[in-house]
Amino acid sequence: MKGLRVLGIILLILGIIGVLSTVFAGSALIVSLGVRALSGITVASYVVGGLGVLSLLTGSLVPAARMLKQRKQNRLLEQNEQIDKKDFSEYAKDSLNPEKTRVRFEQIRKHNPNLSNLVDQCLEQMDRMDTYQSRHESLIDANEAIYLNDTIEILDNSEKRMCRNFRNIINCCILIENTDGKQEDLDRDIVSSSLKDNEDELEAVSTLLKYSVQYINNYNRNGVSDRRELDAWIKVMKNSTGGVV
Repeated sequence: MKGLRVLGIILLILGIIGVLSTVFAGSALIVSLGVRALSGITVASYVVGGLGVLSLLTGSLVPAARMLKQRKQNRLLEQNEQIDKKDFSEYAKDSLNPEKTRVRFEQIRKHNPNLSNLVDQCLEQMDRMDTYQSRHESLIDANEAIYLNDTIEILDNSEKRMCRNFRNIINCCILIENTDGKQEDLDRDIVSSSLKDNEDELEAVSTLLKYSVQYINNYNRNGVSDRRELDAWIKVMKNSTGGVV
């Protein structure tokens, strides 16, 4: 671009010289070259001068535009870095929060796309848990089954247990988060056992939903219902999630 600016200056000077010569030495040029030649010199001078201006502007504006674009990209990069730091800090302060866990997983995916499959597995488990919770709450609301409100706390504790397992996986991911490392580089025992435990917890939640449906249907049909089977399962789940917090 520096060469383009230099060329622009040269052409501009030549154009100015040509125009000035036609203005101040027009009569002499007409005598020696003729009117037609003078007209051609005038046009050529303006064309050369115009090309000089165009070259000068191009050589100046293109670098300025590039610099402006780079500054914009740098600001965007700084903003993204600040968002990453904020997300990391918020997750670190509340690592059993499912929404913050989701954000943290997406952050890991962004930093290392090689971990996308693992992140997808974890998010899929979280989605299934959300679905079970939504169905359970809808079941209670639709049947005004406030007598089963205690099961909501059980589901919340199950979700926290899963987040604790996700935390173990995230701890492993930290080692290769900002590298080109692959999932195979992670501690396989921790990752597989954490995912397996979550699958077991999801199966338990599914069973709780089944017992809740049975209890509510019997209650709606008879006005009374035996909670022993449901309570026995709730006790099993309480024992499994007792150390989550």
